Amino acid sequence: MPLPPFHFCPGLLGKAFGSRYFWFSSYVAANVLIDLEVLYYLSRNEPPFHRYLHTYLGGIAMGVVAGLLMFVVVQMVRRVLPADSRWGERLAQTPGRLLLWQSLLVGLIGGVSHILLDSLMHEEMNPFWPLAEGNALAGTVSVLALHIALAVIGFFGLIFWLLLRE
Repeated sequence: MPLPPFHFCPGLLGKAFGSRYFWFSSYVAANVLIDLEVLYYLSRNEPPFHRYLHTYLGGIAMGVVAGLLMFVVVQMVRRVLPADSRWGERLAQTPGRLLLWQSLLVGLIGGVSHILLDSLMHEEMNPFWPLAEGNALAGTVSVLALHIALAVIGFFGLIFWLLLRE
């Protein structure tokens, strides 16, 4: 199933422990952008569904795109938010270059983690393309065990985020 919430679970844990610096929006955007490929090939019924964006090269590229996209969105929001609001004040105090690096880094984390998680599930993937064909990680963990582990990570990530947020 494309765009499963399981991909977002590690991001919740990242947000919990790095709330001010971990841009969950960049993380989610990278995951969604990568799975647009699956939606496209599913809609056309053209297997394999996990192709070029489901490689580490594609994950890195979509992570950068997601990071840049979210940075641009934040810059637009930064201009319309009142300076005395909670987020407006925080954005005004943070240099633009730092915001860009934070967004790019978390986008990259989202893109690379997406490829790693899908590599555990989908034999059709070639995560190291163009350097190597095949997917040696597929099947090393059962899909059920992976989903349970991610659900637990997401649950605790959400709990910690709610308890630790500023």
